[in-house]
Amino acid sequence: MKYDGMIIHSERDEFGLIEVVDNRVTRKLYFDSPIEQSCLYLNAPMTLNFEYQEKIIERVHAFAANKKKQQPIRALMLGMGGGSMATHLFHTQPNLQMTIVELRQAVIDCAYRFFQLPNEPEIETVQDDAIAFINQNPFAYDVIIVDIFDAEGLPSALSDTQFHENLWHSTQSPGLVIFNLWYQWDKQQTNGKPITTSETQQVLNFWEALDNENTDCHLNRYNIKSSQNLILEVLKS
Repeated sequence: MKYDGMIIHSERDEFGLIEVVDNRVTRKLYFDSPIEQSCLYLNAPMTLNFEYQEKIIERVHAFAANKKKQQPIRALMLGMGGGSMATHLFHTQPNLQMTIVELRQAVIDCAYRFFQLPNEPEIETVQDDAIAFINQNPFAYDVIIVDIFDAEGLPSALSDTQFHENLWHSTQSPGLVIFNLWYQWDKQQTNGKPITTSETQQVLNFWEALDNENTDCHLNRYNIKSSQNLILEVLKS
């Protein structure tokens, strides 16, 4: 028993431990820490477990609603986890063509084997480093979702300025870039003021500067109180 369930799969790759844990209701993915990386409701696989996922999906749907009907949407997802958001988008956005970039092949395999990621032509999975992929990317995407976490939280490489410049150049006009970031609560204040982590702040600094100097860039921020995720929405007009 571990994490209130039974380990049904465990393996270690060069980046650490990967565990899949079942209980009567859920199947969860862990990366060498108690932080849940993904959750599947066994009897309701389309149910999203995290509020931040619901917000990301909501923003993608809002963007897609403004596109012309039947016009295909080319999406890029950086970071996979169990593939919950990719699965949800596959079933709810019929004109979506998606490429998912995941660093760890073992995570890709788990998403297909244990978390019902559809093995369909509309979803392409690529084993690669997200930053390297964007640096070499020749395509422009309508939607880019950045959801990259490791066992410790946001990786420091996510703050790389060149990575964000390349993200902007890889985004169609109009287009959407949406980040899953992280903040903490100020425990010294009774009203619980959110404080961004250093990695999150560096990401915000880049896009706020771009927003100030570029009329094509528009930002929205959504603090997710239930999980301390911060969703940054970048709209390119």
